[in-house]
Amino acid sequence: MTLTLPERLAALSTEALAFIADDKVDTMARRWLGDKPASAEAPEWRAARTLAAELALSEPSIMGTTAFDRLARAMKGRSPEDVAAVTLLRRSRIRLARISGGRFEDRASGETRILLPTPSSNGIGASVTLGLFTPIDDARVVAPRLLVPLNAEMLDLALGFVRPGTVGLGNGVRCAEAVYRHIIRTGLESFGPGEAAVQKPKLPFRPAENRLDALAAAWAKLGREPDAGELAAARGLANQDVLMNALLSVGIARNGGESALSSAYMRIAAVVVETMALRAANGSARGNLDAVAAAMDAGITRGTFSLEARALFDSLRERVKLSASRPAGDTADLDRLVQRIRALRTKTVEQGCTEPEALAAAEKVAELLDRYGLNLSELDLRKQTCEGIGVDTNRKRRGPIDDCMTSIAALFDCRVWAESSRDATLRYIFFGLPADVQAAVYLHDLIALAFITETATFQAGDFYRSADSGDRRMATNSFQIGLALGINKKLQALRQSRNVASNGRDLVPVKDAMIDEEMERLGLTLRRRAAARRMVLPTAYNAGKAAGERFEYRPGIGQA
Repeated sequence: MTLTLPERLAALSTEALAFIADDKVDTMARRWLGDKPASAEAPEWRAARTLAAELALSEPSIMGTTAFDRLARAMKGRSPEDVAAVTLLRRSRIRLARISGGRFEDRASGETRILLPTPSSNGIGASVTLGLFTPIDDARVVAPRLLVPLNAEMLDLALGFVRPGTVGLGNGVRCAEAVYRHIIRTGLESFGPGEAAVQKPKLPFRPAENRLDALAAAWAKLGREPDAGELAAARGLANQDVLMNALLSVGIARNGGESALSSAYMRIAAVVVETMALRAANGSARGNLDAVAAAMDAGITRGTFSLEARALFDSLRERVKLSASRPAGDTADLDRLVQRIRALRTKTVEQGCTEPEALAAAEKVAELLDRYGLNLSELDLRKQTCEGIGVDTNRKRRGPIDDCMTSIAALFDCRVWAESSRDATLRYIFFGLPADVQAAVYLHDLIALAFITETATFQAGDFYRSADSGDRRMATNSFQIGLALGINKKLQALRQSRNVASNGRDLVPVKDAMIDEEMERLGLTLRRRAAARRMVLPTAYNAGKAAGERFEYRPGIGQA
């Protein structure tokens, strides 16, 4: 979805709220409240924080920079459209203007322009307002943020900042602060036609029942950047529904006068977008942001999702930058090893293999990895970047071969998890260091081919042919359960012998720690699936177990 310029400006202006310190907003709001209680439930407090956040966007720091300036410095790697939009936002000023029928008239300077439509300006109607306006060119202007319609008393107060001989307000920030303070101290009823812009209905906010709301409530009180544990909590929530709810909640909380809560939802949404993008880059279907975008567009059509939230999603998505390249350094040996394993995998798929050949190949690939590991220092190892590869099964139900996945991953120091693809078929993701992941996927393919070969041999045997037609499916399943058990025993024994030999294995604890750190960034916690009790035919089961125990791992390694 391509954003219009007003939509992009509105989304980026919301993004700029993250560059405002919460304590600055709270301090300003308390100063305006005076003796009134600063209760989170009080409409005055919510209104004060909302208006303080709007003002803080334009108020320069001690160094003379605004939140828009700080956002501009963080735009490295963003799209040209975002960079150009932020350049316009940096020219935004608080102005006193009459708006009517798509026309903008500056009450201080007499300047007139075309007012491009935005959610902020569309709902105001004909009135004199105070708020942030962004000039697009000599003829057009946009209101990306909240506009405050003024009654007669507030207009008189604002006009006091119009100085003879100057163009526009003498000091827009001070003018807005005086008007906003007047609104809070005289009571929201003095807000006149603009009351609805600040005093909103109670938020649909259930922190006791909803994990997203609970996390946003906690982040809204932080007064600092989230720490590692708090970020991990957000990553653990990452999915399509949470992301869409977080994006919608940004606007709901802001319109309800909860600017800190709005900022918290936006930060959570940013973490979720980044986490889902990382998952997608590592082969997981759980990070499909294109599917999220399609769901949002469908929601917009049905009227259940807002254009503003969609624009914010696009802005956050563009902000996510994932480096596909490895860190600088000599990776020639690693690249050669990875290419060698990939070439072997291609040959295996073409040629097929038996169960003994697959196990022999596993052993040989393990030797290659350990030989490579002998030449690595810890520094060399840490220069590598974890990656994930997804393996589609084209099955919607688990089968006996799935019992081998954990042993395959463990042999090559990887992690593995199962998930459903968009078509509801089962998918496995192997995750770890590059050569290890390639080896795990290679062994998976070998074992899958071994299952086909050994099952065909079993079905050609006397036991299967003599079985009743109604029992043949159970006979095949029993054979494959036994086959998986036999292969697992061989893989576990191979892993133990590999660890005992220790050559090239000294850095395995470092490798495990690196993978654990990256798993945290993916927001995933793996849980072992409880083994199901299954009925088997003993003869077929024992035949499969015997075949599995014959499994060797050897497919033309020396020819690659």
